[in-house]
Amino acid sequence: MAHPEEQPLPPLARVAHRARVALRRTPAALRHDLGDLRRARTLRCVLAGIGAFLIATGLMLRFYAAPLLILDVPGYYGKQVLTDPHATYFNQAKLTMVRNAPLSYVNTIRGDSSAATGSTDTWDSYAYLWDPKTGERLENTYQRAVFNRHTGQLLDCCGASVNDDPNVRQYGQGNLFPLGTQKTTYQVYDVNTERAWPARFSGTAVVDGILTYKFTQHIPATQVQKVPNIPMSLLGIPGASYTVTANRTYQATSTFWVDPRTGIPIDVEEKVTSQLHDPSDIGSLTVVSADLKMTPSNQASLAAYSGDRASQITLLRLIGPLVALVLGVLLLLAAVFWPRLRPGWPRLRPGRAPGSGVSGSAPSPR
Repeated sequence: MAHPEEQPLPPLARVAHRARVALRRTPAALRHDLGDLRRARTLRCVLAGIGAFLIATGLMLRFYAAPLLILDVPGYYGKQVLTDPHATYFNQAKLTMVRNAPLSYVNTIRGDSSAATGSTDTWDSYAYLWDPKTGERLENTYQRAVFNRHTGQLLDCCGASVNDDPNVRQYGQGNLFPLGTQKTTYQVYDVNTERAWPARFSGTAVVDGILTYKFTQHIPATQVQKVPNIPMSLLGIPGASYTVTANRTYQATSTFWVDPRTGIPIDVEEKVTSQLHDPSDIGSLTVVSADLKMTPSNQASLAAYSGDRASQITLLRLIGPLVALVLGVLLLLAAVFWPRLRPGWPRLRPGRAPGSGVSGSAPSPR
């Protein structure tokens, strides 16, 4: 059995003992203690205020500011370069087929920061397909694209045009997929056919150390142009000596490897075929046939850019808010549990009776 002196005091006895000790303290000591209490109270209020501010900042950064700040950066400038060293095309100047030609597709994108708004951005892109060996240019397209900065969806407004024609409707995904790309099907706009075609999720792959989502888009043979004065003999119809207005068709299978964190395609492959057909669709001529793949240097550049954007998104969406919330909670806890009495204030030790080791005399003023 425990010694009677080691029994804990009842609560009322502890309060009475503290009151007796406090009454025996000198006025100077009491004034000092009151000053400590005021300073402690002020410090606790400051800690609580900073903590509440940090918690509010973390919540606002996560749910309000981050979605606005992690959008694409206005004024973007970049290129897509795809090549095929063994392509085939028809040389119109010489009226001959060129085989094993080193065709190159170059798409230069320049963001118009003056036209950007809080929710939209405008990109001008000029793309051309050419033979760098001979300088022969086979195709040229120009697009002014206006799109939602968060989803990448094209908007048919605000001066958008294709080949300087503002009446061409643009819709679906443009050069970007949405932030947080999903494993689903997206409608991706094709400038050559001037319409969007489904790009279906077809797996994952690691590209330059980044786990990407792979999307495959099939564009069937679609008429894109009428070309006058084409000799029937070029279309493979023997004995015909007259010319016709031929229908030009375009078909492609495009594959996009997209960084799902940013929506940026960091690798692209396009298998394209363009042909001329006579009005009766009896003869045809292959204008272009190429399997265009992105160059390794272009791929590495886009991967590095996408990685930087992903780091910024993680900082704004996760790390920044988390750090602010944790610091805010810690400061609030510090404010709640900060000692209310200065360290020198007499306290009863648990299990000790009044007078057993606790001095009733007031400490000397400091």
